[in-house]
Amino acid sequence: MKHIIPTITLTALAAAASAQQAAAPAGLNYNQVGISRTNANNVVSAQFNPAGSNFVIGFVAANDHNSADDSNGQINLGYVFRGVTQGIDATVGLAQNGEEDTAYTLTLRRTLNEVYQGLEITAGIASLLTSSNEFGQDFTFGGVNGNDNKSIRFIEVAYNVNKTLQVAVGLTEQSDNEEVNTHTVFSVRAGF
Repeated sequence: MKHIIPTITLTALAAAASAQQAAAPAGLNYNQVGISRTNANNVVSAQFNPAGSNFVIGFVAANDHNSADDSNGQINLGYVFRGVTQGIDATVGLAQNGEEDTAYTLTLRRTLNEVYQGLEITAGIASLLTSSNEFGQDFTFGGVNGNDNKSIRFIEVAYNVNKTLQVAVGLTEQSDNEEVNTHTVFSVRAGF
């Protein structure tokens, strides 16, 4: 009889730990299709990580309705370092458009479930990392299609409505040769 109570207690604790582990979130989803909008700028994107690897491959199509020639396609390739510190995933990558312009990217992403279940924050920077191209390059980052960019920085707060649907709002700062433009970006994404 002395050993029954500790055995039952240990069994109950093990069952509770097992149930809690099964209910834990699966982490950040890198398999998404989305659309972003700011002013007259539309960006359609898709990204996935093949076979659950740390590589992320993305495709972007962007169009600016203010200018007939401001549309481009882009391929992104990145590597995700999961759980770098404090639950943050860091993705290092590059973006290349159809004109063979290349930008280097760094994106930091983290869930904020301790604040509110389903909330996450993302911040990133894309840059040429060289000053040799005085005119900048055309590339899309943070939901903004920009022309003659030197760099683009963004921060975004997203809410996972359910396992599939995510809505987000972000602030993107775009630097070109003449000025810095700030945009509010609204996004809707579907995970798969």
